[in-house]
Amino acid sequence: MTNIWEEAALRANRVIAQPIGLTAEYPASQCFKNVQLADIPGVMEQKGFRIGAALMRRWFSSSAFTMPSGWKRTDATGFDHRLISPQYIDQTIVTMAWALRFGRTQEVLDELMRTIAGKMSPKSYQTSKDRLTNRLKRAGKLGAQAVPFGNSQSAVDLHETAHVNSRNVSANSVEKLTDPIDDMYCALGAFTLHAAAEGVVTPLQGKFGQASHRVEVHCLNFYLRDCYDFSGDQMLGNWTGTDIRTFLTSNLYMAENASFRQWRDAHRKGGDFLIFSDIHREKLSVPMTWDLKAF
Repeated sequence: MTNIWEEAALRANRVIAQPIGLTAEYPASQCFKNVQLADIPGVMEQKGFRIGAALMRRWFSSSAFTMPSGWKRTDATGFDHRLISPQYIDQTIVTMAWALRFGRTQEVLDELMRTIAGKMSPKSYQTSKDRLTNRLKRAGKLGAQAVPFGNSQSAVDLHETAHVNSRNVSANSVEKLTDPIDDMYCALGAFTLHAAAEGVVTPLQGKFGQASHRVEVHCLNFYLRDCYDFSGDQMLGNWTGTDIRTFLTSNLYMAENASFRQWRDAHRKGGDFLIFSDIHREKLSVPMTWDLKAF
């Protein structure tokens, strides 16, 4: 957490609100006077926050595991999600149909589509082309034959073979403070929406230094990726046994990232994991044509 207002809010909460209880295991087998961290999934479920509850239940039920810092950086050189053990990647709980029910996701998806189409800025447009070139080269698609790409049913595979661009959702401090408390807020908070291209790449007969391949993009495939972990300092709401609130009162119990780390140390459970959603496909009425340089 780097924003001064978020840091101030966290400090104020630590002073005014009571710390949430860490005694109960998950699932809680006895009653406690104070609200327990292990009670939070049940509170989410009562409020209809089904996805938030499911993700947190997975974390509580897993063996203790702290996410390596390198997994949080998708631009790390040589990093390939396909090499991570499937036990640390969830591809079933979060769906794009669910995510697109929230206006903030749809707004960013529309912006990302315009970016890839070159309607936002020349720099962003070139970034999309460069990223696809790198992914196709790594996948061995820039050869002497015309080949399809980006038709996998796995978002993890698309991320490594056809990724073109991404945008953060609810990542800045204003959005974090003003977003409504809903299932998206409890499940993911801030996350990244990604796009991968689907189409055909064909070799050209250009000279060295000129475009070597032509890409026709027929479809854009959208998916979200997030890290479900509790590194750093972040406030995660003020809780009662039946509700979550953002304002401060002395009769609430505050949860923060450190609460989950302390619970994991005490109970030897609590496993961080990566989230990939399923794929939302947007077929283009007019294919995009890009000339790429493989060499």
